[in-house]
Amino acid sequence: MTKQTIAGFLKQLRRTSGFSANEVTDRLQEYDINISAKTLYGYESGLSMPNADAFVALCKIYRCDNPLALFGTPALKSNELGIIEKYRDLDSHGKEMVDFTLLKEWERSTAEAAAAPKADNVIPMAVQKDASCLNAAHAEDYAGAPEELRQLEEAIMDDEDF
Repeated sequence: MTKQTIAGFLKQLRRTSGFSANEVTDRLQEYDINISAKTLYGYESGLSMPNADAFVALCKIYRCDNPLALFGTPALKSNELGIIEKYRDLDSHGKEMVDFTLLKEWERSTAEAAAAPKADNVIPMAVQKDASCLNAAHAEDYAGAPEELRQLEEAIMDDEDF
């Protein structure tokens, strides 16, 4: 990701949000970030880059819930972002517990997925060794078909309204 790409996204987000540069710098103060409109224009032109705190604050101001999606990374759902925020607030013991649980659950679920059939509605086809004994639907000789089935199929085939 180049500076110019990030700059372009920031500029586009501000314009789409309908804010002037001065409005954005005023709103940044709510996040304890004090920059000038000139600095914001620098971010938007790629002359400089915002630090992580400023970038996150800008995304919040622009209501960009998933900035990673702008940069081509897989989209995170809002509940996943909430989990990440909670994880970041954990102490080292809490993070260790979550990491352990996540790893074990990932191992369990991937093992189950690998062992499970690929689709619930797939019926294995019986393979006959001798192709001469195949019995296709509506075969003219109805080999092995009960007489009732043969009559029913013939009636269906003869029905002009079917």
